[in-house]
Amino acid sequence: MRRLALWLIWTAVVFALPAPPPFLLPDDAVPRKHTVELTIDPSQPTFEGRVSIEIELRKSIAVLWLHAKDITPSEASIQFGGRTLKARAEAAGGEFLGLELDSPIGPGRATVAIRYHGKLDEKAVVGPYRKQSEGEWYAFTTFTPIDARRAFPCFDEPRFKTPWQFSLRIKREHNAFTNARELSETNEPGGMKLVRFAETDPLPAEVVAFAVGPFDVYEGKPAGHGTPIRVITTKGHRAEGHAAAEATIAVLPRLETYTGIPYPFGKLDHVALPEGAFGAVENPGLITYRKQALLRDPADETPVTTRPVRRIQAHEIAHQWFGDMVTQATWQDVWLSEGFATWLSTKVMDDEETTARRGLTAVAARERIMTADASSRTRPVRLAMNSRDDMDNRERGGVYSQMVYQKGAAILLMLENWLGETQFRDGLRSYLKSHKFGIASTTDLTRALRQSSGVDPAAVMHAFLDTTGIPSVRAEVRCQQGGDASLHLEVSGGSEVPVCWRTAEVERRCTVVSAPRDIVLPKASGCPGWVYSNAGATGYYRTAWTSAQLAMLPLDKLSAAERLQLVYDLATLKKAGQLDVAAMLTKLAGDAEPEIVKAASDALK
Repeated sequence: MRRLALWLIWTAVVFALPAPPPFLLPDDAVPRKHTVELTIDPSQPTFEGRVSIEIELRKSIAVLWLHAKDITPSEASIQFGGRTLKARAEAAGGEFLGLELDSPIGPGRATVAIRYHGKLDEKAVVGPYRKQSEGEWYAFTTFTPIDARRAFPCFDEPRFKTPWQFSLRIKREHNAFTNARELSETNEPGGMKLVRFAETDPLPAEVVAFAVGPFDVYEGKPAGHGTPIRVITTKGHRAEGHAAAEATIAVLPRLETYTGIPYPFGKLDHVALPEGAFGAVENPGLITYRKQALLRDPADETPVTTRPVRRIQAHEIAHQWFGDMVTQATWQDVWLSEGFATWLSTKVMDDEETTARRGLTAVAARERIMTADASSRTRPVRLAMNSRDDMDNRERGGVYSQMVYQKGAAILLMLENWLGETQFRDGLRSYLKSHKFGIASTTDLTRALRQSSGVDPAAVMHAFLDTTGIPSVRAEVRCQQGGDASLHLEVSGGSEVPVCWRTAEVERRCTVVSAPRDIVLPKASGCPGWVYSNAGATGYYRTAWTSAQLAMLPLDKLSAAERLQLVYDLATLKKAGQLDVAAMLTKLAGDAEPEIVKAASDALK
């Protein structure tokens, strides 16, 4: 009996896995391709899977770690050096699967093969899940940010981009969709069929996707450079996809024109979800949306009722370049995905506004995030993620904090106005082309903008992305005898602020201010009667006005966006008790633009 007990202790020691990684996978292995075969019946709570991962071993290892959650492995092996080696597969740490070999292998190329079972949870809206709609069962996926590991063992971090190839075994009466186009269907016994799909371009696991069920399909007209468009709906709702297909025809060409790169993923399907964790998810070639955000009753289609569809598509399709084609190297830089999609979608939707009204949406959005940034709820745009708790942390907003979306977008708008619209666009095009189907960091973006503009934005980007709070700018025109004049600029509560300003006589200029600066104004301009220190209303800062400056400020010389920004600045001064601004707010409450009227009226209360 004692010998048996000792043997059990010895085998437990011999076969026990080492501690799993804390959160991120080690650099011992790098994936080169994921191949996945799934057998899915949405009416059932589980599915069968087989995954094959081609990897490059960078060092000799006896244990290979993969991401996996709610996965039950049944068989695992690793091919290396012409041999197939059985591996002991064991879940660990709630997020990982360890594959242990009898002896170390590597470095070199290897192929991992795993058979397993997974869950199709009908109560979930992340990972692979199933939903019943009008008596029919469907399977969907929402993997972002770290739930692809619920569908298959994989390398589930954005830095690991590989081609993916899917085969889905489904009921013959069902349809299946993935990121790539369908290659073939083959009937199999038991009323099943195997649907094979083309290999994708390199993608991170979080935006891989599939859908299975008795779907209806609305075939739209090709958009942009000939991209096929489909809207995938639950049974009986095909006609409600018309507005979504038309929205793509309107939005996609604007994004292709701005980026200078045709839509990069071959086909574009929009999937209407009965339920979803997010409003939409940007899976390349297979974007998913909550159905109420995507579908419209054909009898209720007007430019006004379908504008929200165009708006959400503008965001998700913008991701096809920013986030999908070029992916952030780490979750700390997720603003390179979400901030860009937020900024660019607002920019392309401004095409539907009159010239006079452009910029109002961005100013209002910036005001909301500045209010949050000035509160105890603030956090930096760039924040390292070291656990699932970090990713989900509601107090700090998690990986998808609104700081990432809205402040990230506001900083991009400020950079564009400071560096110049053409220079900024050219820098982004260079960034996209240099990192096409790869990963990138904030440093890579900084380098591209520096090369296109001749100005190094690194210090400014660090000051706004890695810190919190709202700078305040004080601008004062100083006139001297003989007609000489200068503009005195000071910043408080921040550093490295690109202040864009203009006067009645001097067109918009931008100056980076970290310490008090005096700028000599052109002699021909004389002594300006007024100065507006947030020209274009794109600066992420407040203006500290004085009563004298407000008395001289001609509202008819300001754009609608600048007038709205003025309202928000005055409201902040009023709330702090720093200035009597009632007279100016009363004038603005009579503005021609409804947004300005409402903001000014609210500030007067």
